[in-house]
Amino acid sequence: MENIYHFVSKKGFDVKGLGPKIIDKLNEEGLISSPADIFLLKEGDLAPLERFAEKSAENLVNAIRKSKEIEPAKFIFALGILHVGEETAALLAKQAVAQLTTKKFAEHFKKLSLEELEKMPDVGPVVAKSIFDWFHNKENLKLLDDLDKAGIALRSPKLRVASLRPELRPRGFKFQGKNFVLTGELETLTRDEAKDKIRELGGDVSESVSKKTSYVVAGQTPGSKYEKAKKLGIKILNEKEFLKIL
Repeated sequence: MENIYHFVSKKGFDVKGLGPKIIDKLNEEGLISSPADIFLLKEGDLAPLERFAEKSAENLVNAIRKSKEIEPAKFIFALGILHVGEETAALLAKQAVAQLTTKKFAEHFKKLSLEELEKMPDVGPVVAKSIFDWFHNKENLKLLDDLDKAGIALRSPKLRVASLRPELRPRGFKFQGKNFVLTGELETLTRDEAKDKIRELGGDVSESVSKKTSYVVAGQTPGSKYEKAKKLGIKILNEKEFLKIL
């Protein structure tokens, strides 16, 4: 059931009230065996179960229904592709923002060659092979088809127009084309909050420092990423400097 735990987690479909214990119970009762089965659940399936009052069943079904509309980055993360974490999922989502149905989304990635995947930002040979294999696996393609039939809709993220001259860009585009790496602990923001703010302003967040990195944001007790940034001559921002440019 680990794949379903991951699928409904906060960084994935974020289904409120659907934790591991309930997932295990639903599986024991033969109600779910795949992530797509979640979206077929009805109040009548849940109400008879132990610890499920009528209101609890109604709340969970409503939460499931609400989660059917999801941003592409969260959708990719929820699939649980090996080596594809939150940052890589966000970068992959940018390559497929026009594919707003799960069927078209699957077709888009299935058509990509290994070489094309490797050319994507921050996607090396190992990650590319993992993505390629996932989208050429029959069981995974069936899952995507089942999710499409269940009515999953990919919600388009905010449109970003990179062609606008910098002085004409709205505030939301100020980090367009910039790549950030976070290291150390921030005092005023959690790591996830900092990532969200960067992405809201058009930037990308990577897990590792490279020549493509624009800024390294260094909090308290920064790790090896800080030293690598210094060695490569990459601009390092402390927390105060980072907050100032938001």
